[in-house]
Amino acid sequence: MAGDPPEYLNTQYDYEYVREHYPESVWQPYWQRLLDSRFVWVCGALEGEPVVDDTHKVIDGEEQMQCELVEDQNAKIFRLGMTVEYVKSVLVE
Repeated sequence: MAGDPPEYLNTQYDYEYVREHYPESVWQPYWQRLLDSRFVWVCGALEGEPVVDDTHKVIDGEEQMQCELVEDQNAKIFRLGMTVEYVKSVLVE
């Protein structure tokens, strides 16, 4: 083992290094966070009937806002050059 895992992983190489040199209980949460953090809430003015489900919510304020949970194309997983399919395949190995 290579000592304590790094606090920050900034490149795909960092993720691969941790995967190769640490037990699954250490590296898997880093990889899972890549998947989980790829979604963001995007909000806009509510037009029509509000939608509320797993990927939609309404925020009340001065005006009601309709929000939708969408995949952020600027998420870390994509900035690192990884794909959702690749990360998922690593997590199920």
